[in-house]
Amino acid sequence: MKRISNKFSITALSVLLLVASCKKSYIEKSPADAVLSDQALSTVAGLQDALKGAYSAMRSATLFGRDFPVIGDLQADNTFVETKNSGRYLAQYNYSVVSSDAVSGEMWTNAYLVILRANRILETKLTGADVDAVKAEAYAIRALMYFKLVNIYARPYTDNPDGLGVPVVLKYDPYLYPPRNTVKEVYSQIVSDLTAAVPIAPAYASSVRLSKYSIEGILAKVYLYMGDNVKAKTAALDVINSGGFQLITPANYEAYWASPAIRTDKLETLFEIDADVINNNGFDDLGGIYINGYQDIYASSQLVALYSATDIRTSVLISDVTKSGANAILVNKYPNASSPDRDNLKVLRLSDIYLIAAEASLPGNEVDALKYLNALMAKRDPGFVYASTGSTLFNDIIKERRKELAFEGDRFYDLNRLKLPVARVANAGAIQAGTGNVNLNVAYSSTKRIAPIPQGEITVNKNIAGQQNPGY
Repeated sequence: MKRISNKFSITALSVLLLVASCKKSYIEKSPADAVLSDQALSTVAGLQDALKGAYSAMRSATLFGRDFPVIGDLQADNTFVETKNSGRYLAQYNYSVVSSDAVSGEMWTNAYLVILRANRILETKLTGADVDAVKAEAYAIRALMYFKLVNIYARPYTDNPDGLGVPVVLKYDPYLYPPRNTVKEVYSQIVSDLTAAVPIAPAYASSVRLSKYSIEGILAKVYLYMGDNVKAKTAALDVINSGGFQLITPANYEAYWASPAIRTDKLETLFEIDADVINNNGFDDLGGIYINGYQDIYASSQLVALYSATDIRTSVLISDVTKSGANAILVNKYPNASSPDRDNLKVLRLSDIYLIAAEASLPGNEVDALKYLNALMAKRDPGFVYASTGSTLFNDIIKERRKELAFEGDRFYDLNRLKLPVARVANAGAIQAGTGNVNLNVAYSSTKRIAPIPQGEITVNKNIAGQQNPGY
């Protein structure tokens, strides 16, 4: 990790602040960009500035700004790349990623940048309620990044907790060469960070700040990915029953997705990353890969066929053609890529929590599973009510996860944790998924279901050099 750490040593010495902002953003421009980190972190104000820097780093197009959500759908069965494309995500779609792949390398590097920023905050010797609130957010940010990393670069917890995960780095050290920790060790750290954060977390202020119930919602998702349904359901129900958040109704569904504004009304969004007139990814904006920009990626016909004609979620799907002229469905969940104020980047929504509560009720409590599943359906397709049982009910919940969270990056990792194959169909106007579309179907056992440890890391870190993932 020397390559990463060297990059961050310079960043840390400049207070870890890289971005400015405007009146909309929580992340405001600091006049002290060049103050040494030990000076900047010696006051509560300095810690708060450093926290802004950690939030801003998550906006990177290599993280939640585009790569995380895009790959989570593209390597599954929700989207495809069209033939007349800008050259982005081709290897991810056709499963030809190699260890030197730039996307895999940049996700790794920039995720650790965020972690190191969080670590600098958590090393503070300051105390007090204001410090605790900052530390809670830093704990949650670190946990969130490790949750993404361990799902991208390692087999799921439900496969082999003792398998190789990713390096756990809990302090700032530019000379550290860490080996990979086990998947179980990474998840233990994630749970430790989140459970430390919840009791000291700040009260809800807006959708772009991590607060008690957004952190607990992340914890519910982590437990679900660990296969601990009891704890997942407990955490999810506390968010549902005590958090005060409300699901979007059919009447305000389109307006919800059309609005780039920070929310303060507890409507649906538990946590999102701010993007605005100043703080955005420009041409690399998430929405631009789907519409109003590069427009390279489209909804798969397989996914679109799952929605009924009365499902309000179809309102963000537009019948059109690809740039090469094939009939296709454009994704309009992020419509503001060409607007001055860009779409905020959704990380966790209340609908996800309802689906976690439904799935975690099984096996054994089908009444609750149907209760939380149909509570969501009442807000998405009010005329439809599930009454399934057994394995059919479980599959219905997973299907609704796919439909509800489409284009938000969950589908591939759901398939992985459930050990399900990627089973795609050929879409008109799509690039080939390998020669003759051989990689439309990818078994769970395929080594390509997890990303390679970046070659740059393998080269410079002697302790990880022998820990590359199989197949790379």
